[in-house]
Amino acid sequence: MPMPRFMVESYPVGVSAQQLVAATNRALDVAAQMRVDGVEVLLLQSILVPAEESLFCLFEAPSRELVEEVVSRAGLPRERVVEAVDVGPKGGA
Repeated sequence: MPMPRFMVESYPVGVSAQQLVAATNRALDVAAQMRVDGVEVLLLQSILVPAEESLFCLFEAPSRELVEEVVSRAGLPRERVVEAVDVGPKGGA
């Protein structure tokens, strides 16, 4: 069974793209350290939508709480964390 995925939604008004890149890089580092410690959490993708001042990060993890831990430890701004389902080409719910 595939690991659950979670979307982190962020609307960081006034935060620069460079600051958001740094925060997503920290999230990658935190997730990597957690995997070394035996916790399976992975940042799959981050998408910045500059015109909307929006950032979306897709994680794979056993639970929402683990994603929230990564986000908190990385200092990544967030509005909410919701479960996401891949329905794209060759994806499947």
